[in-house]
Order: sequence, then C-alpha cells, then structure tokens
Amino acid sequence: MNPVIDGLAASEVDCLEHLWGQLLAHHSREAAHLTALGGVRSPEDSWRLRRGQYLEWLREPLAAVLVARDGSQLLGYAVVRVLDAPGSWQWGDQVGVLETLVVDDEARGAGVGQALVRAARERLAGSGVQVMKVSVIAGNAGALRFYQREGAVDFVNTLVMPVSG
Repeated sequence: MNPVIDGLAASEVDCLEHLWGQLLAHHSREAAHLTALGGVRSPEDSWRLRRGQYLEWLREPLAAVLVARDGSQLLGYAVVRVLDAPGSWQWGDQVGVLETLVVDDEARGAGVGQALVRAARERLAGSGVQVMKVSVIAGNAGALRFYQREGAVDFVNTLVMPVSG
C-alpha cells in the first residue's frame, strides 16, 4: 500500500471521528487495567473532548493533522504539535509531540503508520525541531515495538494513581 499523506484543515476534523473510535476501542482492550481507576468514556463523549483538543491545538502555528488516504478512503491520521523544550537535554528550543497516531483496523500492517510517522518527522524537521516525543498507553506492546523500530527510545515513565484512599 502506498498511501497519500496530506494535511487536514481544522474545518474537516470531524472526518476523524470513526478512526478515533477505533483507537478508543483499541486502548480499552490493551489497557483494561486502567478501568480500576475509572471507566472508559463513551465513544461520543471521548470524541467530543478530543475534537475540542484538536481544534485548540490547530490554532497553534506549527500544529497539524496529517491524513493518509488511498483514493477517497481515510486510512489513518497523525496529530503533531510543537512545544517549548526547556529542560535537561540539548534538543533545541522546541520539541515535537506526536499527540495521536491512528491507523484504520483494516489498514494495519500495510505501512500506513510508518508513512504517517515519516511525514510527521519531515514536517517537524522542516520547522527546525530535532526530537519528537510520543506517549504509548501502558499495555500496548505492539505500539511500543512499532515506535522502537522507528528509532524511539525510553524517556519518561508516566504513572497514574488515585488521590483518595
């Protein structure tokens, strides 16, 4: 498969809802241990919140939604943004963040994710960004292996815990 990668305007973000729902279902399966802290949001509620985040992020000058298509079929998407990078490491003044990467269930394993990550890297590099961060939900071993094949290395472990006993 040789997907075409293109940018998506904020006004078109609603076409991503179906793929976001697939990601939510995938996360629900892969990270079932997190339900001990609270249930999974409904697909509608989850999309409403994520859609709002996407629209807010797309107001940032270097943020983008990159979509992979085969003709008129949407195969996947990536959301990237750029943040200031103060801290301990000499990564330049800004760092890229891959906020979301989703590949349609039917297109997994066909190189769509690789094409989207490559496009995200190229976009960020074109803006002078040297490093891209990505978070993987605990339990999603397949995603970890994918990003490690793409050159990612461990950086931070983020834990969640209840605040009341």
